[in-house]
Parts: sequence; C-alpha cells; structure tokens
Amino acid sequence: MLDRLNISPPVLLKSSIFLILSSCLLFLDGCVQPSQPPPPPRKHVKHIRTRPEWLQKMKNDEKAGNFSLAMADLESAQNTREKTYWTRHILRKWSLFDLERAKALQKSGHSADAAFLLGEVFKRSPDFLENPPKSLSPGLFRDYLLNQIENDQEMAAMRQMDLNALLSRDEKKEITFNAYLHLTKRRMSEEKFHYAMLDLKKALALNPTSPEALSLRSRLFLQAKKWTDKGYQAFADQNLHRAIYFWKRAQEIRPDDKSLAENIQKAQKLQERLQEIEKETGHSSPDLPLHTP
Repeated sequence: MLDRLNISPPVLLKSSIFLILSSCLLFLDGCVQPSQPPPPPRKHVKHIRTRPEWLQKMKNDEKAGNFSLAMADLESAQNTREKTYWTRHILRKWSLFDLERAKALQKSGHSADAAFLLGEVFKRSPDFLENPPKSLSPGLFRDYLLNQIENDQEMAAMRQMDLNALLSRDEKKEITFNAYLHLTKRRMSEEKFHYAMLDLKKALALNPTSPEALSLRSRLFLQAKKWTDKGYQAFADQNLHRAIYFWKRAQEIRPDDKSLAENIQKAQKLQERLQEIEKETGHSSPDLPLHTP
C-alpha cells in the first residue's frame, strides 16, 4: 500500500509522531484552565486600642498621688475582673506611698503620727503584715506596736508581732512585756484586780526586776491589805456578808493567802448557823456573838 501511495516509511513515521503530539497538545489545552492573575497583596491594618476614659483618668490620678480619686475612678469600670486587678494595684501603690510618708514622719520625730499612718497601711493592705515590703523597717514596726499598746490594743499588738520576722527575739520580749504591763494598768483602772494580777505575773516573768512592774505589784498588795482590814472590821461589826465580800476581793489579788480562805470559810459557816437559827426562831438574830464556834 505504501508503494502505491509512494510514501516512504521515514516520512510516514514523522507524520504519525506529529499527529500524536498535536492530539496530546489539543487534549491538554482543553483540560488546563486559563491562569488567573495573582490577587493583590493585603495591606496590614494596625488596630490601635484606645484606653477607656476612666482608665486614663485613673492613671493620671495615680501618677499625681491622688489615690482616693483613683479608687473613685474605678467605679466606672464595667469588667469585674479588670476592676479587681486595678483595685489591688492602686491599693498597693497607695500603701507603699504612705509607707514612705510614715518613714519620713518617724525620722522627723513624729513617731505617733508615723505609727497611725502605718496602721492605715495595714488596714488597706493586710498582707503587708505577713509579707512586709523591704521598705518597712523594724524600728517603724516596733513604734507601731508600742502605739497599739498605748491605745489599749495590747492583744492585737502581740498577735501582729508574731505574723512576721521583722523584730528580733529581744525586741519581741520587750513588746510582750510592755503589753502585759499596760494590760495590768488598764485592769486596775477597771477594778478587775484578778485579771490585773494575772497579767502582772506574766510581765514579771519576762522582767522580774522591772521597777514599774514591782511598783504595780506593791500597789495591788496594798489594795488587798485594805480589803482584808475592811473584812475584819465588818466581821467585828457582825456584818458577815460584808466581811465575806471584802475578803473575796482581797483573794482576787492574793489567791494563795491561806488566812483569807480560812476567814471566808469561817464567816460562811457562821452565816449558815445564823440562817438555821432564823428558821427555828422565826426571826433574825443580828446580835448573835460571831466568836461562837
């Protein structure tokens, strides 16, 4: 057949290859979609977050040292978590600021004012007691505790003293002694002589040679003697009820005095006998001799 068409084999082979390649290109051209131009690059938009008006005002007040106004600014905060965070922040800044003021007052000789201001700091930031900042000196803390004692907060002063390690052992002993000594004076002024004697014993255990503590003990013993003498006078006047009252008051100060216990027991037995006689006779017997055994 090739002889009839007068086509040589090499030419036929080339034609066949050309046809195959053309078909493949046509097929691929139908499958491949026309390419799209690349999208333009996106522009990066920087979002600037503006502070709320209340936060900006609070920051300005804090910077100016107007912490009370800064706290008032926080009332405008809507987010509870955010409000809690900034409240703690402002209170700490406020306390540190007042702590520096207290130190300056102490250095200028105004210890009472410094102690009062430090008390306000502890009310505002109670964690300063357990974890005192470095700016809180032992001397300032000691003056604060002594001021607490002078203001009849003796037990509170001793509790606060043990919350941290600012004071040495000897300084804590001094504070405790002063607290019990002041308690003794206060109990005596309130005529709570039993408690006064208990507190004085604790003070003397810490400082047995303290002239002030020994003087208070002498005053208490003198008071006990006065009551004892009044008890004897009442007993001589045949007033058993009054005699027992005075001896018991003296016993508050001298609980180890055996003579007081014996006198009270004797008077009580006589009282009981008088009551029995009253029941038997139907009338009181005020003139019954008290020396009757």
